[in-house]
Amino acid sequence: MLFFYKMFDSNTIKIGMLTPYSSIYPYMIPSIVNGFYSAIPQKHQNLFQFIPEYVGQGSHKTYTDAVAKLLNFNNVDVVSGLVSYMSLPDLISMTEKRQKLGFFFDIGEYIPHNIHLSNSVFINSLQFWQAEYALGYWANKTFGDKGMVIMPVYDAGYHLHSAFRQGTIAAGSSCIDYKTLTYIDGKSQVKDRIEPVLEEIKKDPPSYLHSIFCGTEAVEFLDAFKKSGLHKIVPLVLSTHMASDEIIQQVLNLNLEFYSASMWNFDNPDEINNTFKKRYINQTGNKPNVFSVLGYETGLAFYSMYAEFKQKEWGKVIHNLKTIKVNSPRGLRNFYLNSNYSTPVISIEKITTEKNNIRKFIVEQGQSLRFDNIVFSEIHNENVSGWQNPYLCV
Repeated sequence: MLFFYKMFDSNTIKIGMLTPYSSIYPYMIPSIVNGFYSAIPQKHQNLFQFIPEYVGQGSHKTYTDAVAKLLNFNNVDVVSGLVSYMSLPDLISMTEKRQKLGFFFDIGEYIPHNIHLSNSVFINSLQFWQAEYALGYWANKTFGDKGMVIMPVYDAGYHLHSAFRQGTIAAGSSCIDYKTLTYIDGKSQVKDRIEPVLEEIKKDPPSYLHSIFCGTEAVEFLDAFKKSGLHKIVPLVLSTHMASDEIIQQVLNLNLEFYSASMWNFDNPDEINNTFKKRYINQTGNKPNVFSVLGYETGLAFYSMYAEFKQKEWGKVIHNLKTIKVNSPRGLRNFYLNSNYSTPVISIEKITTEKNNIRKFIVEQGQSLRFDNIVFSEIHNENVSGWQNPYLCV
């Protein structure tokens, strides 16, 4: 049996890319990588080479085994990829032992712990929990108390609904209802099961209904919601993922009206966003998505330190990554978890689908909080589901 191993120039920066499986976003990691290269002039792109390492659905052992391989066999300079905060502490100990740089991505399904993680580990996050907090605050302020959150067990295992609840409390809420769908192995948690639940909700309607579903179950829920007639009775507030173009394009025919929170808008006419889109489309020929933005932001940061990376001056790279801020399509971003970690710009949007078209209208700028705000300590103390896989990696 022949064995092939790609040879790298000694100056090449080898980036080990932990690559989980996602049936929802199968091109998640390629989008991050393409976004990264879009930020770097073509003549300089060869300095950075990615080595993908498949980690399945992201169990803790799969991650630690993958990092061991990247460090001991591939001898990478940087360990990167999409990870969950549940796995991060052990991965950090492995990279620190080898004095390697860690630069990870996450969707923001968990709120970071208010503890010092590492001097040499950096994170670029979509911060979905921030969108949930903003949605909760706005929904309670706009529609009143006694709303309801509906979700399957999988989505309930993360901090999303907890962040939403903290937002409602900040807006003066005293109570909220939760409906977590019972789990059935190997089947959709929604299809042919959600109808009786929606009928019960119609009997005693909440002030609003906040839904947190992902993938095909998000589409199934929206279809059932429309057929139930609840859209005429209860305002619908969707999680950020449920209101993504990838989901909404599948339900254009439903003629729905709902609300959600966005932290990046493809159609934003801002010059920085237009530059990003032009570079990405020129690089790939494809339309960018929110994961492309994550990669682009990271590429901007890495390219600003091109000389330091080329000389492998890791002390300078780490020092700069602690303080650098990049102007990205999502606003000002940085990557070191401390008191200066940037909070996102959040837009609360009213979205309508009509005659196979999507219309979005920003109704308000959402509230955000730093990850180390004291109000989140309760979430860390009480939400201990132990879900290890990154969100949407199912």
